[in-house]
Amino acid sequence: MASLLSRLFGLHRNHRDARFARPSAPILPTPDTRPIHTPSSSETLPPLKNWCHPFKDTQGPLEQLTQLANAAAGYYPIGRSGLFHGGVHFDSGSGITPEQSVHCLADGEVVAFRVDTHSPKTRYFIDTLTVDKPFARNFVLVRHRLQPPKIQGSADTPPSLTVYSLYMHLRDWRKYQEDSALPRPAYWPQSPTLRAKQTVNDVLAGQPDQPGLNVRHEDGGKVIDLLSRGVAVTVSGNWRYRKLEDRLAPSRLINADGTVAGYIAASILQPITGNQHRIKSSKEWVNVRAEPKDPCEILMELPTGTVVTVSGEGPFRKLERVNQYVHFNSLESLQEPQAVDRIVVLEQPVPIKAGDLIGHLGDYQDSGADWPEQKLHLEVFSGDDIEVFFEASRAWAQRLPDKDKTWLKLARGTPVAAHQDHIRASLLPIWSSDNPCSDADLLVPKSLLDGLPPERKIRVPTGASGKTYNWYRLDNLLHDADDKLLNGWVREEVGVTPWLSPWSWEGYDVTFDYSLPKHAMASFFSAVNRFSDAQRERFRPLAEKDHNGPMKSRLYDIIHRNRDGQMTADELQAALRLPAKAQAISQLVLRKESEWFYQAQKWDALDELLGHSGSTPHLNWVAEKQRIEQMGWWGEVAEKVGLPVWGRPYHFHPMGLVGHFIGQSAYCFTLDMMKKIYSKVNSPAFPRMQEIVNELNEYIELYSLDTELRRAHFWAQVMQETGSSLSIEESFIYSKQGLIGTFGYFGSHPEKATVLGYENSVQKNINAAGETITNANYKEIANYAYGGRLGNGDHASGDGWKYRGRGLKQLTGRSNYNMFDKWHRKHWPNDPVNFEEQPDLLLETKYAVRSAAYFWVKHRLYEIADGGPSGDIVDKITTIINKHTTSYPQRRENFEKIWKEKWLIS
Repeated sequence: MASLLSRLFGLHRNHRDARFARPSAPILPTPDTRPIHTPSSSETLPPLKNWCHPFKDTQGPLEQLTQLANAAAGYYPIGRSGLFHGGVHFDSGSGITPEQSVHCLADGEVVAFRVDTHSPKTRYFIDTLTVDKPFARNFVLVRHRLQPPKIQGSADTPPSLTVYSLYMHLRDWRKYQEDSALPRPAYWPQSPTLRAKQTVNDVLAGQPDQPGLNVRHEDGGKVIDLLSRGVAVTVSGNWRYRKLEDRLAPSRLINADGTVAGYIAASILQPITGNQHRIKSSKEWVNVRAEPKDPCEILMELPTGTVVTVSGEGPFRKLERVNQYVHFNSLESLQEPQAVDRIVVLEQPVPIKAGDLIGHLGDYQDSGADWPEQKLHLEVFSGDDIEVFFEASRAWAQRLPDKDKTWLKLARGTPVAAHQDHIRASLLPIWSSDNPCSDADLLVPKSLLDGLPPERKIRVPTGASGKTYNWYRLDNLLHDADDKLLNGWVREEVGVTPWLSPWSWEGYDVTFDYSLPKHAMASFFSAVNRFSDAQRERFRPLAEKDHNGPMKSRLYDIIHRNRDGQMTADELQAALRLPAKAQAISQLVLRKESEWFYQAQKWDALDELLGHSGSTPHLNWVAEKQRIEQMGWWGEVAEKVGLPVWGRPYHFHPMGLVGHFIGQSAYCFTLDMMKKIYSKVNSPAFPRMQEIVNELNEYIELYSLDTELRRAHFWAQVMQETGSSLSIEESFIYSKQGLIGTFGYFGSHPEKATVLGYENSVQKNINAAGETITNANYKEIANYAYGGRLGNGDHASGDGWKYRGRGLKQLTGRSNYNMFDKWHRKHWPNDPVNFEEQPDLLLETKYAVRSAAYFWVKHRLYEIADGGPSGDIVDKITTIINKHTTSYPQRRENFEKIWKEKWLIS
């Protein structure tokens, strides 16, 4: 909204001083003291345990804050127009692409949303033309409950806070209708309409590029038609194959007007009831004729046994219907919103997990933009008394164990020693008063320090002084008094340099600011020299109320302590590039009126500032006010979900809050979990299992294993790939029939299977000819099976054996090794390995895990896993991992055990 207003300034300018009367002194509202009545459901909402970046960004929390400076607009807490902006934007400047999906920040429950069929449009005036520009106003509101962990051995209840996350400018319903493959959020209920799954792969003869779902003449019968993927159908019955009710006949028999074409010989029709008959013939297929005569054009053939409905008399009967059947498990029910084109407040909120799909980016076109863009406006706010909660939480944090202290505080004035090549444990950095010092506090996450390579960390054992030090080489995090980023070594004195719990809310403070848009706009116009001298004087009282107000004053403390500059979005954007300033801004909690709380008088108060009056209308400002009204939702939602009806919540920086806690996920894999999955593995393998646990826990967000459902689906597949013995290398011990049934090459060359496969399961090292099967034979199997496939050279190249299945997911084929190598270099640039040159590296546990995670993330299998705890979802994932495997039932069984027996619940 704020960026929209800024676009208007150059479209209509009128600085005739005579039009401005001296404004009266503004009356600011008094602080609200009315209690907030939160619905009882929020009191029983489980405390959130998991957090997630809205676009699954896996950078550290400080990088995520500074990344926001790249957005074209929409900074917290000031927008491009100088107005208060209660959230942050993710747009093309942030590196967001239109096809990216938006994910929930934290565990909670969806309480309200809006989905328009088509986004409304605003009609703007550009010179002598009018242009209609769309604005996606779709939103989702999620309620969460923040609560510190309980203290072991104490019956005391931790304090809690209800917060809300808001996701604005989401995609229209029309886009989902047009693209049935587009994932739909789970908080929409299931539609009664069934559709052919996107994964069906049946094809008709001669049409290999048009996959779909076979239509049969009876349960499990012959194929007579094909449904395209995503096609909606209505079916009846309770069997494996269901009767199509909304399709009269195969598509080849449907006329342009929807009626059925064709005639069939009466002599082969066996009456059933009424006009229904069953085709009965000595032939397997019978003709459907274009006309009631012989000879004539044959439209198609129907198999004997087909049930048809006919009309007419004589030797040929007119077809009216052909019974058709489809495989029921190849259909799916898609989610649809309860209602469109209005706000929906859910009577029964829908639980949602961190990382679950919220929606997709919609089209939003500002008044001065040439084309629509896709952006997310993200907010977090609370109606509870934040100051009371902070006080209680800080007291609680003092009782928490040291393991919960995950932020190291580097206070303002921390010296930064320059790096020198000789620095190591025996030659420490030079600690001198001449070292440059940081000019702001900075909280450094433990995850960042733990992730530093060994050459960037030095631990100095306790010496004669009785003190212990840790040195960390930190680049581009701290800055000096001239806002220059510092590179070098900082020192932690163990037991003195403070480690803090996120529940201590270090650096957070609450600012109450009751200025209105007219004050912010006057201040902005003054700052950017939009006023004439006369206007500047007339509107000085308005401008100073904002410029000297609590919010701007706090920002000056962070950005310009000497108040030597203006406070606009440009200054804010520059400050966001410095981690310490970006963090300080993110710790600012503001009590301000929400921009989604529409009150006409609030925006009419800007008329004079923008040069609008009855005699000289500013048409684009009139249009903009209409857009602002249409964007509002607070009045319809607030009271029903526990927010203050008067529209002034406490605003949090959304990414500051996520980053504050994202490393606090309560979930960890454990060795006991691995023992359940690999119950037949003996103690010698436990160290390897512990390595798997350690690797997964360190990168659980990167690997998109951040929900219970994803973890269960992931391990259902890994269990099958590694087998009960936890084998991370593909075995080529096959029977003759096993080779023929598993690999296409041996199906075409069964004589090779006779030589290379065993005949008797008791003697798996003896082939059908009675000869011993050697390791050379196993290499031959691999080279025949995979030669010329998956990026491999032919059989003679040896690539089949070289790039055989390895890792937890049995990564196979040169192209897959190459792609994994590129992915690994991106995420571990300091680990210079080459898997294409050294494929056996995947037999090392950490690379075995990473290769499986790569395939899981690369193919976005976690998004499929989000579809639910069902066998169909397991099958979808299996299709991508190993489409032609015979182990679909086993993988479903794996998932069933993991899910129902809660093997992965900590």
